[in-house]
Amino acid sequence: MRINKSELYFYELLRDFLYKYLVNQRKFSGATVKNYTDSMNQYRKYLREQKGIPFDKVGFHCFTKDMVYDFSVWLREDQSKAINTINLRLSAIKAFLRYCSEEDVSLSELYLKVNSIHRFKGKADPKLEYLKPEQLETIFACPDTSTRNGRRNQYFMIHAYETGGRIEELVEMKLSDIIRNGSNVQIRLHGKGNKTRYNPLPGEVIPHLEAYLAEFHPEGKNQDYLFFTIHNGQHTQMAPRTVNSFLSTYAKALHKTDPSFPEGLHCHVFRHSIGMAMNKAGIPISYIKDFLGHSSIDSTAIYAHADNDAMAAALRSVDQEVLPDKDSEGKIVACPDKKWKGKEDYLLSFCGLA
Repeated sequence: MRINKSELYFYELLRDFLYKYLVNQRKFSGATVKNYTDSMNQYRKYLREQKGIPFDKVGFHCFTKDMVYDFSVWLREDQSKAINTINLRLSAIKAFLRYCSEEDVSLSELYLKVNSIHRFKGKADPKLEYLKPEQLETIFACPDTSTRNGRRNQYFMIHAYETGGRIEELVEMKLSDIIRNGSNVQIRLHGKGNKTRYNPLPGEVIPHLEAYLAEFHPEGKNQDYLFFTIHNGQHTQMAPRTVNSFLSTYAKALHKTDPSFPEGLHCHVFRHSIGMAMNKAGIPISYIKDFLGHSSIDSTAIYAHADNDAMAAALRSVDQEVLPDKDSEGKIVACPDKKWKGKEDYLLSFCGLA
């Protein structure tokens, strides 16, 4: 395919910054280069998902002071990113623009304006970490179910999500905490403050429970731990560190193939995930409070905010007109037409962001 060099100028500078300047001139480590690449990739995805600008329409007109600042605020307000992460992303963009200004003096003004954005200070609000439905399907399918531990780990994750249990509640659970009433099953959880609650197990999950019990508890001893490890031939309570260890292993493996999957995964994320799913389904906050065993409705209210997907969908439904972007002076900035329209995959590969 024939593309004029002038049309590829932005992409050439981005590629050279990541894979010539950082590697050959600055001699940065692979991990450091990855941080820069991740930052540029996150900004690219922000432009596509929040501004409606695909990568084959990206250029220096997308790196105004206002747009970069808005990106930083979005990381803080919508993504609940830590302050250090926000400043890392901001520094990477500034470094890229500084490199571009050194290569092309006409870009100096653009760099100077973005460079005037101050580093963010203070602490971000606690991040509500949860998995989306497709991510849950992915993590549930991750264990090697040809092995005994893989089958155990898979059901543990399903059980953690469906019951909304805290890790302490899950590892302390015994067979006697499975309450049957005909074809229905309730799970008894012993929560904080010695409080007990009963959560129903969905019908589609019961076959998974029965399969797990048939393999791991053929004798059905009521005082046996539901999830256990074996020491000296005896069933002993599974340690929380064991759970978080296999969760971390699965998450790191998935993160390598899909950077959007959280690299750090702990058991509480399943609890947050079911809470968020219930809220999206329209279940009253008071019911979610009882299900999760919160002592105060204030603890449950965190699920009652509109997440990014819901907000974006709502905006798309009422705002059908695409408004032009404006620069810091209020002038309309048109996205330049590209002769490679629809060739985004090519450009991503060209820049090393694929």
